[in-house]
Formats: sequence, structure tokens, C-alpha cells
Amino acid sequence: MAQVEEQIIAEGVELIWLLEEDSAFRAGTAQSCRTFMNQRGSNNGWCVGDGETMPTAGVFDNSSFSIARGFDMVVRRSDMRILWTSSHGTPAGNENLTGQEVLDQIRTLLGR
Repeated sequence: MAQVEEQIIAEGVELIWLLEEDSAFRAGTAQSCRTFMNQRGSNNGWCVGDGETMPTAGVFDNSSFSIARGFDMVVRRSDMRILWTSSHGTPAGNENLTGQEVLDQIRTLLGR
């Protein structure tokens, strides 16, 4: 995803990286998220740690979007409506889209 993040931003989309937990299985923090994303070549976007989610920590890890996997989500800012989701990770049944495929989906949602 980091390879296309500038193209995603050029489409008028904000990136929010959410880290559920780190490699030591500690709840994610904004700082551990930024460290993780920096290691993957990301220079853009907001970082959120699910361990710091308010009012309830772990809300994304416990959501139907995340169960034992990562996810991508497009939310329209004007009404906070979820327009699209995709899952990735090791469990079977995930789409595991590339950054380019996510960018293509964003462009489709924007009618481009």
C-alpha cells in the first residue's frame, strides 16, 4: 500500500493506518503504528493504535471487519458511511488486494 499512498492521496482520500497489535502481541498505539508504517516505506497518513481507541480500546480488533485479519475500508467523510471494505491476512477467504487494486477500487468509487 505504501507504494501507491501518494496516488491515493492525490485522489483526495485521506489515509488512516490502524495497528491492532504489534509483532509482540501488544495492543497497538499511535507510535507503534507509525514505527510499523515507517518500516514499510510509508511517509503519509494518520496512525491510530487500536489499544488507544476511545471510548473502548480494541473496538476494531473486536469488529466484524477484523476478526483475525486486517482490513481496508473506505468511509465517506460527509456522512461517515462505509462505502467499501476488503479483508487481508493469513486466514482463508481474504481478498488480499494489492495497493494498486485498492487504488483502482477508490477510483471506481469516485467515478474515475
